[in-house]
Amino acid sequence: MEFDSPDAFLAHVLWTFRSYLNTLVLVGGFAVRLYEIHPRAAPAAARVLRTFDADLATPSGGIPLAGESLSALAEAAGFQPDFRGDHIPPVMKLVPKEAIGRSIGVDQYSVEFLTPMTGAPVRRSGTAVVTSDIQAGVTAQRLRYLDLLLESPWRVPLAGLPGIPEENTTFEVRLPHPGFFIVQKILISEERNLQDKRPKDMASVYQVVSLFRRELIALAEDVRVQMGATPTWRKWLVRFKRLAGSLFGGPTAPGVTEAYTVLQVEIAGSGLDVPSPQMIHAGVSLFLKNF
Repeated sequence: MEFDSPDAFLAHVLWTFRSYLNTLVLVGGFAVRLYEIHPRAAPAAARVLRTFDADLATPSGGIPLAGESLSALAEAAGFQPDFRGDHIPPVMKLVPKEAIGRSIGVDQYSVEFLTPMTGAPVRRSGTAVVTSDIQAGVTAQRLRYLDLLLESPWRVPLAGLPGIPEENTTFEVRLPHPGFFIVQKILISEERNLQDKRPKDMASVYQVVSLFRRELIALAEDVRVQMGATPTWRKWLVRFKRLAGSLFGGPTAPGVTEAYTVLQVEIAGSGLDVPSPQMIHAGVSLFLKNF
């Protein structure tokens, strides 16, 4: 199973699981890609980062069957589960059948289900609770703060995405509220501090800010009010403001530097201008100052 482009892969994934798209929310790098075509987005000021991972978030507690199961749909579409690690249940990625057993590289297409981390993160035995069963034969990785990406999702029509049949003009996918997307990326930054994923997250924060630069005040206000109304989220809001100040407090702050480094690499040779650290700081600060 080969794909001409990441867009073609994404279309294949979304079309495969279309009966569940009223439950699932597309998160991660592909969400940023689809923000570009949202009617409320402004023309992109920076090239969207390349991604090969389709991350689908689902509420905790599992997914009721909607016709065929997720595993049956995946198999019919040419995907096989690839289980990793010694967790119970193990971490599962869906990969093209021919990729089973290979290392998951930067250019390896894969699908993963994610779900909020609820309850105790460690069993009485001392082992971490990393995954949950969401349907028979399908597991989701549990992540902190993922609840935010499921709150007040936006919808974007996909009729123009290559690989989606043109007659399906009402076909839509749910994306995280852009404000919650930014907040969640900053909240998880400490957990990804020593990984190569955080710089890409920081670049994604700037890209979302750039795409919705005409609505940043309203987006921030919306998130601030919703988080302030939930006791647990109020604590997260305090932590978010602390982390945001550390990461984006000035043009030389670590979040700005990491975003700039990633964007330099991604935009090199494209003919587009790389946003300066000053631009990155100014753009993100316009969102943050409304908290």
